[in-house]
Amino acid sequence: MHTASIYSRSSTSIKQVIRRIFESGKITRSDENYFLRVMTSDRSLNSEELKQITCVFDRLQMGLLKVID
Repeated sequence: MHTASIYSRSSTSIKQVIRRIFESGKITRSDENYFLRVMTSDRSLNSEELKQITCVFDRLQMGLLKVID
């Protein structure tokens, strides 16, 4: 599945991407870039979305997620 097709502008998509990352224990560079773009965009994130994205980056820093291309 092409990465761009996974990501829409809805919070449901953010949740789906995060669920996939946590279930697989893997994150792609595209996933990382997606979260960085979402966090720096004009789009408003709710507190739950921010919490989940922060959790992804925390797990990444702790080495709990494997980065794949």
